[in-house]
Amino acid sequence: MLPNEAGGVNNPLRDNIAAFLDAERRKRKLRHQDMAELFKTAPGQGLAYRTYIRTTRKRNNVTLRTLEHMAQALQVSIATLLGGGAEVEPWAHKLTEKSIRTRLAAIINSERERRNLVRYQMAELLGVSDITFTKLERAAGNVSVDTIAAVGEALGRDPATFLFQESDSQHQPA
Repeated sequence: MLPNEAGGVNNPLRDNIAAFLDAERRKRKLRHQDMAELFKTAPGQGLAYRTYIRTTRKRNNVTLRTLEHMAQALQVSIATLLGGGAEVEPWAHKLTEKSIRTRLAAIINSERERRNLVRYQMAELLGVSDITFTKLERAAGNVSVDTIAAVGEALGRDPATFLFQESDSQHQPA
């Protein structure tokens, strides 16, 4: 996703994550420093305060691994962080970073076949490089929320919820 005129990125997933973190911080009546401390697992490990602040300000292209770390610390699901309050099926709350990458790969591969596109054409449609596309279709690497949002938008789906829908409802007209 490209930066807008103000230097930020218009990504509904970044918005959802930032809103959830802010609401959770307020609910717990914590300062930002104290909220960031929740994400530390041991001295020197976990998210840096800077990562937390940049995420709350929507200036960080957070990855699924980071989201999983945040979700575990807050005792919520990745779907809760990404969904922005949208209703998702109960099974979606059990998805891990790895299973979300697998679902994303299945959606991309299914759409590529449905649209009868070769790999480089699908990469172009999604707006990613061939290398990134290969990682996506193989469920490899650490996928960012900007990539997830770009895939959702390119496929004409809600970036916040398309990963958490049943496969039958995913096939919409191109």
